[in-house]
Amino acid sequence: MIRKKLFLGMMVWIVTLTCGVAQGAGAQVEDKPSRNHPTNVILMVGDGMGFSQVTAAAYVKGEGVTPGSLHMLNLNPYGNVTTHSHNSVVKDSAAAATALASGQKTDNGHLGEGPDFRRVRTVLEVAEQKGMKTGLVTTARLTHATPGAFVAHVRDRHEENQVADQLLQRRVDVMMGGGLRHFLPADQGGQRQDGKNLLDEARNRGYTVVKNDHQLQQAGDGKLLGLFNLSHMTYDLDRELTDEPSLAEMTQQAIRRLQRGGKGFFLMVEGGRIDHAGHANDPAANIRETLAFDQAVREAARFAGKDGNTLLMVTADHETGGMSVGANGEKAFHKEVIRKVKRSAHFIAGKLKPDGSNLEEMLGRYAGIRDLKREEKQKILSAGEKEEGIARVISDRALIGWTTHTHTAMNVPLFCGGLCSERPQGTIDNTDIARIIFDAIGKKR
Repeated sequence: MIRKKLFLGMMVWIVTLTCGVAQGAGAQVEDKPSRNHPTNVILMVGDGMGFSQVTAAAYVKGEGVTPGSLHMLNLNPYGNVTTHSHNSVVKDSAAAATALASGQKTDNGHLGEGPDFRRVRTVLEVAEQKGMKTGLVTTARLTHATPGAFVAHVRDRHEENQVADQLLQRRVDVMMGGGLRHFLPADQGGQRQDGKNLLDEARNRGYTVVKNDHQLQQAGDGKLLGLFNLSHMTYDLDRELTDEPSLAEMTQQAIRRLQRGGKGFFLMVEGGRIDHAGHANDPAANIRETLAFDQAVREAARFAGKDGNTLLMVTADHETGGMSVGANGEKAFHKEVIRKVKRSAHFIAGKLKPDGSNLEEMLGRYAGIRDLKREEKQKILSAGEKEEGIARVISDRALIGWTTHTHTAMNVPLFCGGLCSERPQGTIDNTDIARIIFDAIGKKR
């Protein structure tokens, strides 16, 4: 019965996408406001998560040759999203996130500004003006492109110290992720040259500042700033070695805090490290990050189901890596290879001795590979970065293919839960997602 339900659900997804292509990319979003204006809006962004990443994660979760039911696949499969930027078919995260946040296309590298460098208004800013509480949650740095696009306005996405300044100036109610280095001066281990300690400033503004999972669980109500790593948070494959919370835990905590208010909330949740694992062509880390993101979707979907007055949208900014499930001319996917991997390729490479003499031991311990072939060993030892060689061997064994170490122009999925019955279906543009949210929170257009 479960397999039948899953099969029917996936068929609906495929039919929806087919219909969307038939309608043509950029299907128009109706300007008339919805009869149902949600009290709360949750936008979840799997950074770098294309259809292949979702497919691979579902099959790794499933049994036998059938896919497992991801929580995002149990939402309404509303179709797919075009992602080009103003100046390129292949976009970067800054331009893509700016489109999701504001409904405006911009050039690659611009954050919260149009191609003419004019500031664009974001859904978070409008929600704040409406008296709604606001939140940003990510496994990347809080100052990175996706969370930054909802709050900051800078000409270059790499101006992360400025993004940190603007995050506090905007007074977002709940912020959690990595990026501690952009809140601290250089003499305290940070990357700020202006001598500012933004943690002190945050406390003066009424924030509780937490740096690990234990502190997060103990934190009281009110404004919260969680910075759990100097840079990006640890890959989920390696997280058990740290005291960092999971993305699902952060999502749950954010919702719990934000729902305490009379005018609703807007929350953006990003699975930021799907993208990084895609750049590294690391299949096990990529799939595990997608599954961790899906656990966060479960938390949001549970709340939306109980609340009855929440719009939940799950999508991506772009696809990263050009991943394929099946490769090298073989009609197969050896998901058991992925299941045996216990640590990211980055972690394993860090455990190798300079001469690589413990390569077989480390691959056996952390990747479940105990029959390393001579050519595989040579592939790893001759790689410019050992991490890249390890990831390639795991990919080849699992039959996961990659075409690039950067982004692609592929459309990305869109799922919807809660109050989304009147939302558009088929193929839409990433700017339409912001317009849907603007409409949901009552912005006149």
